[in-house]
Amino acid sequence: MIVDAINRNNVLPKPSALSFWTIYPLSTIYIFHSLMVAYIHSTYMEQFISPSGVGMLFTIGSLFSVFTFLIFTPLLQKFGNTRLVIYLALLDILSLVIMGATTVPIVAITSFLVFLAVNPLIFLNIDIYAECIIGEDEGVTGTKRGITLTLMSVAGLLAPLFMGFLTKITPNISYVYYAAASFFTLFIIFILLRFRTFIDPIYTQTRFRHTLKKIITSKDIRNVCFSHFLLQMFFAWMVIYVPLYMVTVLGLSWHQIGNILAVAMFAYVLLEYPVGYLADKYVGEKEFMAVGFMILAVSSSWLAFITQDATILTWMVVMFATRVGAALVETTTESYFFKHTDGSDADLINFFRILRPLSNVFGALAGSLCLILFPFQFIFIILGLMMVPGLFVTMSLTDTK
Repeated sequence: MIVDAINRNNVLPKPSALSFWTIYPLSTIYIFHSLMVAYIHSTYMEQFISPSGVGMLFTIGSLFSVFTFLIFTPLLQKFGNTRLVIYLALLDILSLVIMGATTVPIVAITSFLVFLAVNPLIFLNIDIYAECIIGEDEGVTGTKRGITLTLMSVAGLLAPLFMGFLTKITPNISYVYYAAASFFTLFIIFILLRFRTFIDPIYTQTRFRHTLKKIITSKDIRNVCFSHFLLQMFFAWMVIYVPLYMVTVLGLSWHQIGNILAVAMFAYVLLEYPVGYLADKYVGEKEFMAVGFMILAVSSSWLAFITQDATILTWMVVMFATRVGAALVETTTESYFFKHTDGSDADLINFFRILRPLSNVFGALAGSLCLILFPFQFIFIILGLMMVPGLFVTMSLTDTK
């Protein structure tokens, strides 16, 4: 079942009660704590299972996440968005603390699967807040989403730096999990301070088949969802296999990796707000999206040719290039999709967000298969080839300018 909200005029909080600025700290805190641990998951789990098994574990966790998305509507109906997001945040924090504390494989794996299931749902809770607050003023969707993504990008830049700082002090990555859990308590505090009086939409259940039919029959929604799916597959490979490759094959330290990732994430800080603004005012999303996929295809393939003799600067340049492409695609897919939806399309919003764990399923499975069949570095060439269809799909979109 998919969540749907009906009749925008009946579901919005009073404008004086909430403004869109409240979304900024929520998104920033969420992404900082998520990215603080995102790149260490694969290495952390490798102490319990093999590298190819890590990919399979991500697959299982992502399938679990897809299932939780499908039961999201009854949970919203029972608890409401504010109570539900608090419960999910508490589960998120608990799973991080357990992962940091345990050395028992089954406990670590279970906590990891719980984290993979609940963490993406929290972003959907934030989306529900955002779409209700933004109202019908879709002409500034790209700008507001661009600001949100830029602030999230600043947090995403600082997160790996902080992770690298902690692992330089001590090689025990358990402290990274503790730090992420501690920081995320701010999320709960902010929810309690600002969203206690949030008025929920009227959530109704829409059949998955009905939602899928809406997507298939709308060329633009279908194509932007496919583009978003490819982007999320790119992110899955970056999170699972790049750190694993850096640590196990090239022997880089976590401090070095943190610096490389911080430089890469700076591309989001530089580009996402300007791209969102230009897409709103002058160009539209289509052109930026196409260029982004071209950059993703080329730069992802470059990773295969970085050897152990390469300098850290080389890694920084190539990783920065991958994130330039990702920034263009992320900002424009988000802006384009939300310009074609509103609060009454929460079923489509849910589907759009479910593409993240769904892409993780396919991405982790494909990556594990590639590791079995090919040398490790070859999977990055395959990733580049996987981005090519995005260019052709993007060109068939109806431009918004």
